[in-house]
Amino acid sequence: MSDQQSVAARITRDLLDGAAFEAYRTEPPRSVEAAYELQDAVSVLLAGVRGRVAGWKIAANSPALLERFGLKEPVSGRIFANQIYEGPAVLKVADYAQFAFEPEIAAVIGRTLTSRDAPFGADQVADAIARFVPSLELLDMRMTDMKAVHIPDAVAQNISNAGAVRGGPGAAPGEFDVADVRTVLSINGEVVYDVTGAAPQSPVEAVTWLANHLSARGLSLEAGQIVTCGTHSPIWYHEGAGEIRVEMSGLGSVSLTLE
Repeated sequence: MSDQQSVAARITRDLLDGAAFEAYRTEPPRSVEAAYELQDAVSVLLAGVRGRVAGWKIAANSPALLERFGLKEPVSGRIFANQIYEGPAVLKVADYAQFAFEPEIAAVIGRTLTSRDAPFGADQVADAIARFVPSLELLDMRMTDMKAVHIPDAVAQNISNAGAVRGGPGAAPGEFDVADVRTVLSINGEVVYDVTGAAPQSPVEAVTWLANHLSARGLSLEAGQIVTCGTHSPIWYHEGAGEIRVEMSGLGSVSLTLE
């Protein structure tokens, strides 16, 4: 077994067991390219438990986060089929070591963007998107210190993704202005966050970046997959049971209950 296979096996076990985040650091520090190679290896092992890759997350796609993490472009992670839920969803608190979530616009891909057809322009990508819907990206932070983490180490471990909840009814590209989208987060019926125009970038631009990013890695953005297009709030931690609901003007709502 190679060193990479050994580390991938350890990371996979940590993810499945909900163990505290261990970076398995390298010297010199792991590059973004090396992080994706390790994420690829981990994803093969995770797919045996969590199902096929059914979506992608985009992270650090705001100017502030790019600067904070010293990145030239955003980063991506996989979302596995067994962890994608239609809202309203009911999830178990015990399934997470440290539950958190982010409210995001998600793209539902209607037509495959094959890597051999790259590069892709925004109009071509918009035509491939069936609709945008409100979503909750699910996270298991596993005690990760995001203020101190070397971001490629997080990329190697799929950037804490633990799935996504899809809401609706949604809207097609061009049917809403992202700058006007109001995001209202309620927990147990109480509004705790209310913001307008908080998307880190145009969701079409986000998906266009991802499609080209994946193609450079020999991967395709496939019909039926979803793409979470970047958070509208800081990471939101939640302990214990409760009801979480997000409303996005022009797109609809998404909700989950933790029990």
